Amino acid sequence: MKDLDYIESILELLENKLQLSRRDFSKASVLLSSGLLLSSAGSFALSGCDRKPEWKSISFLKILLHNFQLFDGLQNRLLKDRIILIEEDKIQGIERKGDLDQYRDYKAVDLKGWTILPGLIDNHVHITCPFMNGGDVLSKMDQQIEYNLRNCVMSGVTTVRDVGGSPGKISKFRSKADNNEIPGPRVISSLSMIAARKGEQLGWPVFMPYIRNPQIKEIIGGNFAERPATIRELKEITEEMIRMGAQWLKTLHHDHTISFYPRRIPNHTDEGYKAILEIGKKHDIKCALHAMFVNGFEKGVELGFHSLEHIPMDDVIPERYAEKFIAKGMAIMPTMMVYHDFLNHQIILELLEDHGKEYLIPEAVKQVSNIISKLLALEKRNLSEEEQRKLLADPRYFKEMFPNVVENIKRLNGMGAKIGIGTDSGTFRGLFGRYNDELRHMTSAGISNFDTLRMATVVNAGIIDMQEKIGTIEKGKYADIIAVEGNPLKNIEVMDSVAMIMKGGTFIKGKGVHGLNL
Repeated sequence: MKDLDYIESILELLENKLQLSRRDFSKASVLLSSGLLLSSAGSFALSGCDRKPEWKSISFLKILLHNFQLFDGLQNRLLKDRIILIEEDKIQGIERKGDLDQYRDYKAVDLKGWTILPGLIDNHVHITCPFMNGGDVLSKMDQQIEYNLRNCVMSGVTTVRDVGGSPGKISKFRSKADNNEIPGPRVISSLSMIAARKGEQLGWPVFMPYIRNPQIKEIIGGNFAERPATIRELKEITEEMIRMGAQWLKTLHHDHTISFYPRRIPNHTDEGYKAILEIGKKHDIKCALHAMFVNGFEKGVELGFHSLEHIPMDDVIPERYAEKFIAKGMAIMPTMMVYHDFLNHQIILELLEDHGKEYLIPEAVKQVSNIISKLLALEKRNLSEEEQRKLLADPRYFKEMFPNVVENIKRLNGMGAKIGIGTDSGTFRGLFGRYNDELRHMTSAGISNFDTLRMATVVNAGIIDMQEKIGTIEKGKYADIIAVEGNPLKNIEVMDSVAMIMKGGTFIKGKGVHGLNL
């Protein structure tokens, strides 16, 4: 990929040809060895799929759902012979099935014996992240963000927590999805993540560009990752994210590359982390910490972050820190899909060959496939120590460390830790619409179907402080309801195909449901 393609596409849009330092943009190239194709706030366009069929939502003032089995998010069984009454966006009642004629003022919807569940929640996404680099980025950026939202909600996800993206784009598309102008989930967001910088050396994610020019930032919607160099700048940026509407704060502890021969990269100081936490506390906003290594997990526990993102991979979590984690009521999003995908490049490549256009436009399929092909070739080579030191993320390291990932999930789950579900969709492998893969990975780690489904619904709702509104099917909560064919308590694979989706009392999808035609 050419580093400056994106720069030229922006410059062409500026009538006054702003003088932009190419050094500022040099970080914009995606390093193949990182194994990621993320970008800052649309710096590389996630290219859209082939034109989707025309979509419309359908809503009624009063809805009666009947002929279903119910997983309410609370009980390890399916309830039968129930009806659900919905008025506007809320569940008004769950009652024993009786004579439906008494509800003639409700729109009756027959769910054909399917199993209904609370709308799923994905607590770790990057909804504005793209999948392609090139000169026509800006013309395709918005189109792809729409497809990210569509693919996300069509997999049954009705709420997401975005933990790093373009503030401007998040605000724009959150509004569109909330108003059902486009299909998409409810979005809770941290806006830009607060990453580290030491002079011109960037901390993780080092492959993300850092745009300083205010005119350029405005065009692309803002930085994916802001990078304060001083404590004063850090405090100013943290306050700015809150003023812009951040509902969480997100920062990172990632002090070296992911390799057998790690290189040090900048991290925030303890003073910096504490400043973020203190500002969050002042505004009653919780803080999330990216922590892929045990030392990051320990730091997050010591300082009291509310959620940790990713399960540590480099070693087994010490029991004393696991106990402290639980005692403090902290939560973790393992994002197992990230680790699994590093083990399965060939499968991802085949997915792109067979179904790539469902996720990406042809050029994006070509670019992502090319990167994965190169990674596969890299895995087959006997790299020298010098070559390995150059890698930001070594696939072979992921494979060797993977048993730690599984062991850490089992350990925390066995000790009663609060574990949520997050996919980290927005990495170049993390195509939106693969939520079911994360469910499978969790059950493959030994977590029961029931516990996995609870993590995806009621537990996730609690983590983002929305347990009074979403996460279970109960009276008074938002009518976020999905339906699948089969019993997910017995077979998690039935979650692969979601037949009906309702978000806030509005039908987003209704395959074969009489009268919906969605």
